[in-house]
Amino acid sequence: MGKNVIFTLLTILYFFIYVVTSINSSTDEYALLAFKYQITSDPNKILAKNWSQGTSFCNWIGITCGTRHQRVRGLNLANMGLGGTIAKEIGGLSFLRSLIISNNNFHGFIPDEMGKLSQLREIEMQYNELNGAIPTTLGFLENLQKLNFSHNILVGDIPKGIFNLSSLVEISFGNNSLSGSLPTDICYNLPKLEKLRISQNQISGNIPPSLGRCTNLKLLSLSYNNFAGSIPMEIGNLSKLQILYLSRNNLTGNIPNEIGNLSALQSLYLDQNGFTGNIPNEIGNLSALVSLILSRNGFTGNIPNEIGNLSALQSLYLDQNGFTGNIPNEIGNLQALVSLILSRNGFTGNIPNEIGNLSALQSLYLAQNGFTGNIPNEIGNLQALVSLILSRNGFTGNIPNEIGNLSALQSLYLDQNGFSGTIPYSIGSLSNLKEFDIGHNILYGQIPESIFNLSMLQILAFVNNSISGNLPSSIAKGLHDLEGLYIGWNQLSGEIPGCISNFSKLILLDLTRNSFSGRVPHESWEFTEPTVSTALENNQLTNDPSTARIGFSYFVDKL
Repeated sequence: MGKNVIFTLLTILYFFIYVVTSINSSTDEYALLAFKYQITSDPNKILAKNWSQGTSFCNWIGITCGTRHQRVRGLNLANMGLGGTIAKEIGGLSFLRSLIISNNNFHGFIPDEMGKLSQLREIEMQYNELNGAIPTTLGFLENLQKLNFSHNILVGDIPKGIFNLSSLVEISFGNNSLSGSLPTDICYNLPKLEKLRISQNQISGNIPPSLGRCTNLKLLSLSYNNFAGSIPMEIGNLSKLQILYLSRNNLTGNIPNEIGNLSALQSLYLDQNGFTGNIPNEIGNLSALVSLILSRNGFTGNIPNEIGNLSALQSLYLDQNGFTGNIPNEIGNLQALVSLILSRNGFTGNIPNEIGNLSALQSLYLAQNGFTGNIPNEIGNLQALVSLILSRNGFTGNIPNEIGNLSALQSLYLDQNGFSGTIPYSIGSLSNLKEFDIGHNILYGQIPESIFNLSMLQILAFVNNSISGNLPSSIAKGLHDLEGLYIGWNQLSGEIPGCISNFSKLILLDLTRNSFSGRVPHESWEFTEPTVSTALENNQLTNDPSTARIGFSYFVDKL
């Protein structure tokens, strides 16, 4: 073959490649412009100014092209405030690998034509307003690794074909209105799956035992759905699982003993279901556990001593169940613990002295149980404590002076117990205190003047004790933020100081059933807050108090 013939053939070939490439490039440009034209909101004028036919689309903002063929490989328009619908022409970007339009205001349907994007690896459309169903055509995207449609308004079933995409590493459909159930063979073809998020939808049915075959799973979030039945024992096969969220479903039965096999587990949320039975001793095997949240179920039995093995634990929520018995001494081993919430159970016995070892503790809620005995002096070691809630128990003895060491404390509720003695003067050291309620106890003596210097205090409640003495004329000097002063049903006497009107934020004032005398200082009570409720009856006042009766619910709601 002559040189001229070879040259001619090469010329034809290069021309053909040029024409094909140009046509394909034109297809990409056409698809992008169609996408642009369906944008109805572009607050920063990014597409309006930059996506112009006068420049190569490979230089447009948000576009990434391959170096070899100059075809669109990536489309990333996240966080641009864009609004509009997704053009079906997007299915013409045949080389597209990454499609990211998250955190915008896109609405309308997800186009079926996306199923043509055979090279697609990543779809991120979370935090938009997309509606309609998830297209079944997405089941054709065999190279897909990440699929995120969370925080939209999608409805209907999850297409079963998605669970056959063996390359998937992440499926995120949380915060939509999806319904239906999970397929029984959900993990037969998902060997690489690490994250499955479908929380806050309307998914029902049982949790499929086949989830135990997704052995690379690190995050499983099924919370806020309508799942029923029990936790399958196969969950124990997920040795890499770090996060398990099953909150607020209709799940029942026991926590399976196999939960103790999840050696990597950091967060276990089972709250707001219908679980029953004991906490299995195997829970003590979860040495990496940071959060154990079992609130609002029907659990019974004791807290197992093995709980003391969870040295990484920061949050322990067991409130609103049927637990009984004592707080185990081993609780003192949990030196990373930040929140210990045991309210509304049937716990009894004393607060163990070992509670003083919890130097990181910020919240201690023991309200509405059957605890007895004294508050241990070791409570003063909890320098990080912000909330101490011991209401509605059978505690007795004095309030320890050491409580004044809790310099970070903001909420202190000791009401409805059997505490006796006087209010410790050291309470005045709690400069961050906002809520202080010691009502319904057997306390006597005078109110320490140090309390009237707590400038951040919003609620001060001593109701139904035997507190005596006068209210000092300096009462309002330091209490600038006081909203509720509830000191009825005591033995306070003397005149009611007119300076109470200096409480500019006061909403509730109850001085009933004391021995106050003199006149109600109406002439000086010009409250800034026009809706102040006052209750002054059953004193020894010489003029008509014209009071409005109030209830105790204001304080109860704060618990």
